[in-house]
Amino acid sequence: MQNKSISRFLRALALMLALGVSSHAMADMARLVTLDTSVYGAGRAGYLDFTFSGADGAPAATATMSQLKGFDMDPANFSPWGDAAAVPGGFAMSNTVSVNDVLYQGVFGNVFSFVLTISGDASALLNSDFGVIAYDDQLNQIKGQILDLMFVALPDGSPDLQILTINNAIATVGDAPAAAVPEPASLAVLALGLLMLGLARRRA
Repeated sequence: MQNKSISRFLRALALMLALGVSSHAMADMARLVTLDTSVYGAGRAGYLDFTFSGADGAPAATATMSQLKGFDMDPANFSPWGDAAAVPGGFAMSNTVSVNDVLYQGVFGNVFSFVLTISGDASALLNSDFGVIAYDDQLNQIKGQILDLMFVALPDGSPDLQILTINNAIATVGDAPAAAVPEPASLAVLALGLLMLGLARRRA
């Protein structure tokens, strides 16, 4: 009976370790993006186009815009195209080679902000590009490209962000608000403790 309990314990421990190792293969990079559209003139109607794409052959990745502030969240103001779709609290786009974007129709003069999170295997960040372009109400591009971000992998495989283009009068990119998400190692230790407590109760 004791040998069976030890065997079960070892199998569970091996599974937890495997889950912990696999979690490190995933990469989530989050940045707070802020767009000050006052330079376009207060009350001026226009569009903001958010795009995400990957170079041919780039590993799959997803860009998620969440914690949107300053936007009129009426669904009629947002037009997802390609591999883009509304998700709870925002929008998600994959980095397929086709055009994937979310077109927002609104009024300039506000400060718009959102948390941009790129998810996928660490290698998926290679050649994945996120951009923002502004258009007037006739869909003519104005002020050039506001922002162009390329997500890359450092030599050690960890994710990094390269700013290709940024209009500093409009866009800023900073650290995302910290999220209270338990680390995989903490979860593994908690699970191990609960498992050992359960074994102790069975032997008692």
